[in-house]
Parts: sequence; C-alpha cells; structure tokens
Amino acid sequence: MGDTLKFRSLQIPRPAKSAVQPAHNMLSAHPSTALEYRFFKLNAGPVALLVDWIARRKQNENMLRVSIHSPHGRIVLFDKLSAPMIAGQNFITTRRTVGQLNDIAWDLDIECDDERIEPDIFPAKLLRMTDLTLVSAPLARFTGWVQHGSLRVEVGRAPGMISHYWGRQLPQEWWWVSVNQFEQEDVALECIVLRSGLWGIPIGLPLAYLYLCDANGRRFILSPPAQVQVKGTPETFEIQVQPSRAKTITLKAQGSEYGDLGDGILNTLVGDLEVWEGNRLLARANGTAGLERRVPGHGS
Repeated sequence: MGDTLKFRSLQIPRPAKSAVQPAHNMLSAHPSTALEYRFFKLNAGPVALLVDWIARRKQNENMLRVSIHSPHGRIVLFDKLSAPMIAGQNFITTRRTVGQLNDIAWDLDIECDDERIEPDIFPAKLLRMTDLTLVSAPLARFTGWVQHGSLRVEVGRAPGMISHYWGRQLPQEWWWVSVNQFEQEDVALECIVLRSGLWGIPIGLPLAYLYLCDANGRRFILSPPAQVQVKGTPETFEIQVQPSRAKTITLKAQGSEYGDLGDGILNTLVGDLEVWEGNRLLARANGTAGLERRVPGHGS
C-alpha cells in the first residue's frame, strides 16, 4: 500500500518569507542545538554523491556520512569524527569541500551565489517552534574531482546544492525531492513535505515548501497556506502543490537504487522526475533526481 499525506491550508498571522534572502554564512555552527547537519549533493557524469557532516550533541557524537552511486556500486558509508569538521582534511564551506572515507574521496571548489531557501512561517523560526531550521543554496556549482576506487571523475561547474539544518530533533517523517540537473537548462527544484513536532511535542504538524527556478523565474511556495498532497511509495510517488490562485504543480517521481542512510531514511540520487504545471510539462530529469523518504517510528 502506498502512503498518502494531505496538508490543508491553515491561517497564519503574517505572510511567509521569500525564498531569496540576503547572503550570509549559511554554514555557521549552531552549537546550542541538539542536532546539526551540513551537506552537499552533486551529480557528475557516472557519479552521484551526497555527503553529510552530522553533529548529535546529546550523544556527544560527530558523524560523516557518504552516499554514492558509481560504476563501482551503490554504497553508503559512516564514520565517527573527532570534531564536526577537520580543517584541511574533511570539511565543507560555501567555497570548497574536501574529504575522504575509505576509497571515496573528493576535492571540489564551490560557486555559491546569493540565492537561499529559508522557509519560515512567522513566528516559527523566532520561537523555535518546529523541529528544525533550514537554509539551502539550490544554485551551487562544483569544480574539481570525485574519486571512487580506481574511478576518478573530473567535475567542471556541475550544478548541485548545499544545505544546512539544525534543531532539537529530526521530523518524524518526510518526502524530499532535490534536482539540479534537468534535460532543460538552468532549472533547479527543491521540495520537502514533512511532519514536525511543536516545541518537541510529536504532534505531526504538516509543513511543506516548493522552490522552482526555471525560464519563467523563481517560485517559492509554502504550506501553509498552500495545499499539498503526497501519494505513492518511494519507487513511484506524486507530490501535488496547490497554491492559492495559481495552477497546481505536480512532481511525478520514480526512484530506484535506494540506500539506507539510517534513522529510517531511504535515499537515491539517480531518480527520475517530471515537473508539471496544470497540464503542461515544465521539466524532466532522467537519472539525476535526489529522492528521499523518512518513515515514521524512528528517533533522531
């Protein structure tokens, strides 16, 4: 049986913030929080790579998680670190990332413009109401190399993304879609549909956002007030986003080669995605869609 989530419009006291925020150091640490993730995602020829630096402060634990698709296989690796990042050896900034875990290594320069996704329904961020706070750079570009075993892939200004989130715990469930390489040029999309706690109480508060950059400009839709529905399984699912006074945007996703990231999270970086606005196909990605599902019943 597939999952179905329906998020209805709620009344909010003020409009949500725009997707485009002033530039700042989006990867700055938040040491007072229980949980913190910094990561990047990149598709480059035969390789797709997702790397997370994870701080679990209640457990006094720093983790590196590396997830890769390549001709050498679909692999997810974990390693404990002595610090959240190790300068010069294993780190990410908005300008560069370097690291190695077993036979997977990377050295990449990052071009990161001022575009930021910072979803916030006032006063949720101010009062730290939800499980996590997020900031994402969806229009990053990477240059350098990625190596898996004997395979070394040179990367030249490949589109990708970097992201940072922090807070008290992981949301109890989510669907996440992130695509930076479509058949159409200069298209990027990021979408998450989740259920969050409220001040740590696991009430399953429904929240979602959709960011879409294409030839028509940049769109950022928040739920609430938009209505969002998800149906399907990680292998085949749809997300429908219905903004007020605008056509429904539908994401039609197909996923394979999922890896287990732990904490009930399944992820693939080589999914397919179609983006529809009403009856019009806006963009299609074949084998470059990041798709992720966290199922309920797992802790942080």
